[in-house]
Amino acid sequence: MAITVKLPDMKEIVRKSGKSAEEVESFLRLVKRSMEPYQKRIAVVEDGNNRFYAVERRGIGVLKTTHGDFWQFNFAIDDHWEKYSVLVKAEINFETLNPIFSREDGLVLRTDSGCETGQLFGDLTCECCEQLKLAMQKIAEVDEGMIINIPRQDGRGMGLTFKLATLWIQDELRVHTVESAGLLAPDGIIDIRTYSGVICILKFFGVLPSYVINLATNNPDKLRVFDENGYTMSKDLVPITIEPTEHTAHHLEAKEKHLNHKGLTKKGGK
Repeated sequence: MAITVKLPDMKEIVRKSGKSAEEVESFLRLVKRSMEPYQKRIAVVEDGNNRFYAVERRGIGVLKTTHGDFWQFNFAIDDHWEKYSVLVKAEINFETLNPIFSREDGLVLRTDSGCETGQLFGDLTCECCEQLKLAMQKIAEVDEGMIINIPRQDGRGMGLTFKLATLWIQDELRVHTVESAGLLAPDGIIDIRTYSGVICILKFFGVLPSYVINLATNNPDKLRVFDENGYTMSKDLVPITIEPTEHTAHHLEAKEKHLNHKGLTKKGGK
């Protein structure tokens, strides 16, 4: 059902905003422009394959969080994952609607795969929600950086149906995350995530390869796509580690042993 409201009283809007009528009108034009899809074609290399992607910015707004204000960008990319949500802590160039990153010697970047079960519904068998909050905290501490969330990469890219099945197996058979995934994927492939879209967004924002990227992850395999595209990476990863619990400890041990993740048995990670 459509809901119709009266047009706001512009005099009242001007009064509440503390801006002049001209400033309000100019700002509203800017916001409406931000709602217009803006597309670029961007070339990325991943696993030796070079491909052009259509990268479309579809919106931008301000979030008020417990870690301060962040800009959220809504992107669509014509890859397997399609939707990207980007949290940015930085000033914005209102001509280009791109962030202005001043820390060229250390831009904190987190790639965050979707996790509906943990980040939305609070499943205790993963620490994805806590990792996201910690990444926001670390970026807030240095007052600059971004988190690129890829919602459709749930279940290491295998999808929510696969992920839910592994959770059922874990609960019934008392196995860890790698074992449960292996029982459903007899070919041994349990992670099909790709990160070309992350590089697309860096290039869309004008982040040059000369910038030093401080990658916030416990998974060193994520470094490969940055290296392939000529980005300068910090020697040390920014740890996103969460204290293990009775529900997560054996899963973290498995990821450290079988998936090459670092430092998980000390404090966690995805």
